[in-house]
Amino acid sequence: MDNAHDAEHGGLDTRGIVHRFLYYTSALCLIGVVGIVFYATMARYFFSAPPFWGEEVPVFLFVWMGFLAAGLAIVSGWNVRVQAIELLLSARTVLWFRLVTHTIVVGFLGILLWYSQEVLDLAMFGRMQATGWPRWTMVAALPTGLAVMLGFQIVLWLRTVRALRSGG
Repeated sequence: MDNAHDAEHGGLDTRGIVHRFLYYTSALCLIGVVGIVFYATMARYFFSAPPFWGEEVPVFLFVWMGFLAAGLAIVSGWNVRVQAIELLLSARTVLWFRLVTHTIVVGFLGILLWYSQEVLDLAMFGRMQATGWPRWTMVAALPTGLAVMLGFQIVLWLRTVRALRSGG
């Protein structure tokens, strides 16, 4: 493992199996969105016969891609950080600052995950119009993505606590 890479991400191996799964699944969703939109556009303008599912399936893939990629952003360190403030602080104060921000984000994601169950409950019996797929298959991206984000954020929180305890 690359020590500089690990230090930046609190010792978290961001190139592990979960990282690759999120990366490639998000990439496949993006490829699917582009391919289906291209196909639907060509079918509509050249053959006047767009597929009935040509709008719904790309939205489905885009929703899943967005929530999985958000988890990927956290584990990869691509999420927004307040580095301008961190540059003004000592190394130990930066750890405390990160601990506070991680705590806030963990709390926020936990609340969102808790209430996402209600959204999922509302979608349990509906069906998507064009494909007939159960609506919960799209809405399930919300708690799934939030759980992924929360899990990675907790790992970062634990790494920060460990760094503080070790005198970092």
